[in-house]
Amino acid sequence: MNNKYMDWSIMRTSSFILIISLLLGGLLISSSFYFKEQMKKEYVRNNAVFQSISQKYLAVDEEEKLIRKYYPSFIKLYNQGVIGREHRLNWIEVLRSAGEAIMLPSLSYEIKSQNIYTPAFSVNLGRYQIFSSEMSLDMQLLHEGDLFSLLESLDKNAKGLYSMSRCSMDNKLSGITDAISAANIRVKCDVIWFTIKLADGTKLQV
Repeated sequence: MNNKYMDWSIMRTSSFILIISLLLGGLLISSSFYFKEQMKKEYVRNNAVFQSISQKYLAVDEEEKLIRKYYPSFIKLYNQGVIGREHRLNWIEVLRSAGEAIMLPSLSYEIKSQNIYTPAFSVNLGRYQIFSSEMSLDMQLLHEGDLFSLLESLDKNAKGLYSMSRCSMDNKLSGITDAISAANIRVKCDVIWFTIKLADGTKLQV
């Protein structure tokens, strides 16, 4: 057989097999890269979901710790009338009872409408808002000690938190007497009652 002549049918078959093999190899390599990228994206997506769930769990856990820590104080303030609705009727009843117990010659009061209170310093109130109600007191006393007795009664029996913003005394009444029903001093005071509520107006349910 003459070596100058080649069997092209065999060459064609071999070349075809080689080309097919190369195409299959390239396809496998491309598929592997595509699969790798898809798995990487899937990992990133699943990891993001995991991180989100973990953060929510940690947030809930932290919130539960804060509730356990501060809830007793919250309940105490609520029962004392500092948080929630204001207790005007209680204030009036305590004032009347104290005035009768001390036997004040005269006691009158006026409570203005409730307004939003803005502190002079920065306070982070979160979802809450401070409200204030101003009460004006006009009293006639036998002596200065009656005023302290009245304030002590407010401290012990009145619901809420108050601050004495202004108080003036005038002892220029006609004559000084030690009679029980006599009035030797006239006192005018402005009292501010503070109440904490939810800023959106929602009533607190405890």
